[in-house]
Amino acid sequence: MPFFGGAARTRSEAECPDEAFLNRPLNDRYWRLSLPEGATADHPVANPFGPGAPALDAVELAPTLVVVGGRDILRDRAVDYAARLKAAGKPVEVREFEGQQHGFFTIDPWSDASAELMRVIKRFVDSDGRFD
Repeated sequence: MPFFGGAARTRSEAECPDEAFLNRPLNDRYWRLSLPEGATADHPVANPFGPGAPALDAVELAPTLVVVGGRDILRDRAVDYAARLKAAGKPVEVREFEGQQHGFFTIDPWSDASAELMRVIKRFVDSDGRFD
């Protein structure tokens, strides 16, 4: 599950309920604690497509598995990340877990969704990231 940010709110961030495991105030706090003093959420550490971020087109990247919760506050950023990687010709697979929020596998590690995620990760690792 990618953890990206940006100065402009996405729809999934704007619509995230306060009772979510990862909500707007907590997400904002994480970025305040993680970014250099005075930096915005468009800093390259938070936003790989922000104004100061290097272009990923020329970077050789290993196959990437992007896991997204359907109710994840960061859903829109993860989906955008995967789409941009794909547009740049990078090998990427997206798995969305409908109805799940960010970190669902830590909230309820014995759930059906968590078990399915472990199967997805195992298949991805066992295949060396080949998307067959």
